[in-house]
Amino acid sequence: MSIQNKELNIKRNSLDYIITDILPVELSDRFTYIYFYDFLNSKSKILNKEIESIKSAKNENKELFRNSKWSSMPLKYTISKDGTSEREMSLLQPIAALILYVFITLYQKEMLTLLNKNAVFSIRYQKKNNNLYYKKRNKTTVEYFSKKFNENGLEMNDVESIEKSGMYFSVGPYSSLTSFYKSDKWFLMASKYKFFIHTDYKDCFGSIYTHDYDWILGKDVNDTKKFSNSSIYRTIDRILMEINNKTSNGIVVGPEASRMFAELLLQYIDMEVYNNLLNHKILRDTNYNIYRYVDDLYIFADSDITAHLIYKTYADVARKYLLNLNDKKYYEHMIPFEFNDWINETYVLTNRICGSIFKSRSEYESEEKEENKYILKSNTLSRSKSNYKRQINSLICKYYENRNRISSYILSSMINHVSNSKKRVSIFKKPIKEKNVFSFIEFVLYIYSIFPNYNNTQKLLMIISYVNDELDIVSNGKLQGLFNRYSFVFDKANINDIVNLILFCKQANIEIPYMQEKSLEKILNEKDDPILWASYLLYAEYDSNYFSRIKIIVNDKLNENIRSILIPGSAYMYREFWWVLIFNKAKYTSKRGVNHQYISDNNQNLINNLLDEMKTSDGSNSSKIPDLIIEFMQTKNHENDTSFDKNIFFNWNMDDDDYLSRLTFKTKERTYFMNGNSREVFFDY
Repeated sequence: MSIQNKELNIKRNSLDYIITDILPVELSDRFTYIYFYDFLNSKSKILNKEIESIKSAKNENKELFRNSKWSSMPLKYTISKDGTSEREMSLLQPIAALILYVFITLYQKEMLTLLNKNAVFSIRYQKKNNNLYYKKRNKTTVEYFSKKFNENGLEMNDVESIEKSGMYFSVGPYSSLTSFYKSDKWFLMASKYKFFIHTDYKDCFGSIYTHDYDWILGKDVNDTKKFSNSSIYRTIDRILMEINNKTSNGIVVGPEASRMFAELLLQYIDMEVYNNLLNHKILRDTNYNIYRYVDDLYIFADSDITAHLIYKTYADVARKYLLNLNDKKYYEHMIPFEFNDWINETYVLTNRICGSIFKSRSEYESEEKEENKYILKSNTLSRSKSNYKRQINSLICKYYENRNRISSYILSSMINHVSNSKKRVSIFKKPIKEKNVFSFIEFVLYIYSIFPNYNNTQKLLMIISYVNDELDIVSNGKLQGLFNRYSFVFDKANINDIVNLILFCKQANIEIPYMQEKSLEKILNEKDDPILWASYLLYAEYDSNYFSRIKIIVNDKLNENIRSILIPGSAYMYREFWWVLIFNKAKYTSKRGVNHQYISDNNQNLINNLLDEMKTSDGSNSSKIPDLIIEFMQTKNHENDTSFDKNIFFNWNMDDDDYLSRLTFKTKERTYFMNGNSREVFFDY
């Protein structure tokens, strides 16, 4: 389960892959693999034995990962893409997470070698990460070397901070498109060449055919039969099908792991294009340069003829793998050109606004009195807020298709001012005037309401968290009025984008207005998503009568879904099994001794019976990996632990958890909005 790191002479826990690269970021904060991860660490002997068995089969050229009990159906859901369309996401089942962990354990060296070897045009691919997180092992436990604390002194262990980070491998040479656009390389290309084309692959992940990986080996189906059953390409083909309901059309979107698999295929297309161009005596660094960031292609060429030939070559090669270039995203221009022209105006306006309402470092450091060391010029904001809104609105009207990026950029800039100055100065002048605090929050809510997607929701909550550190606006429910004013956000947004905002409403004692609650209930019924229902059930606790009504609805749905699983041995293949994963052991006792129970005893008994049948339905199966999931879900707390059961995938306990602070800390740790400790703002692409 661990990989020796020669540089540091300590062992890295390869199970970290389950925490870092399997879960999509855009997900309810309550869903977690942390407790599952801790459980698996305690079962290291069993896992190591299973891996050794699979490794032996690999060495004997046997077909790997072909097991009926390993197939599973991901939970599909959508998030907002650009305001006019949605992106389908996939949450992988625990059995799929284990499959990917085993694959990485056995194949990561080969995978990284291939990615490095074939990165002819790629500017974002996976490399070995020697600086992730390392652990020490006692006789019974595995612990990180250090604990971390957020600004409030709230203890966070490393495993919490890296969940959903995608940091198991390092990626580069550019970790984001923004860093590429700001690089010397970008400006050099825009100076060296005469013509530019940008495009991307149309529905790239959804169009990838898993058998494409077999086709990398040979020209046709018959040709591939002679290759090893356990080759990395055939293994990837099987795994991508097993974790995606046995379908060969498309790969799951969301996990960082999927980007790695897509990268392997896209690099082979790059290599074929490169060789074709070389055969035509079209030379890289002389006649052209190509840069590909995941599915985005940037072509710089010495003439329009060369650029168009490169584009056609890409289209022809990609078509062999059933991929197509996106005509709607096609852009061509003579160099020099203005690419993403909305950026410059957004940059200028944002700097003007932030420069006006926030003190510069030299301004607040020159103040002699400690009480004068604050950053927000509340009077300036109060006088100019309407004018700033008008200017932002004009910018949105001009670049309406980029309103998501514009609002994201402004929010990110505000976060950088607030958080980077926080350790040295306060946000507000003391004594703090409540009207100044709410004036600032209202301005932030306005910017957020322009495009309330998942990333912007996290940014809104992050700003509220920093403000709340100076004046308690959360526990006293005083945000209610502002949320009433901006209640249209709950109608406007995709519900998956605002799931953490709904959970925040629970913590802040905010009641979503009646009409919006009815609208949310209607959407919940349409989505039939157990994670959304579980999150909303937590919110509904603000009122005992409302909670009772929602609880009845949820329990009826849970009962129906459990009874729909007719073949326990194939339970992972049922979408309905997600209801079991989410609602199993849905209860806890808070530190104040208050009992919270979200499902009926009858439904819990049905779940227990189903898990028993799943474990015993196929006694001939020698693999212990599927049974580990059942064992995890059935294991009970120690007798002296009466708080809440930690063998869960959905954390129901929000009473004993500083939800907002933890969400803010984890968001910041993922470098979601900042590049390390710099003040550089990253766009959301």
